[in-house]
Amino acid sequence: MELMIKRKAFLEELSKVVDEAVTTYGTRLKRIEITEDPKGCYTVLITYESEPGR
Repeated sequence: MELMIKRKAFLEELSKVVDEAVTTYGTRLKRIEITEDPKGCYTVLITYESEPGR
């Protein structure tokens, strides 16, 4: 089953958010989507595969 987490970040924080996702989910990570809103804030959608047996 795929799960999704939504994070908000400013430009200078994006690399930290992406690094955390890669470190936390590793090979279970499926997709990272980044979109910018009109105010310059970014929404990061992190999709990953749930752990087996959960």
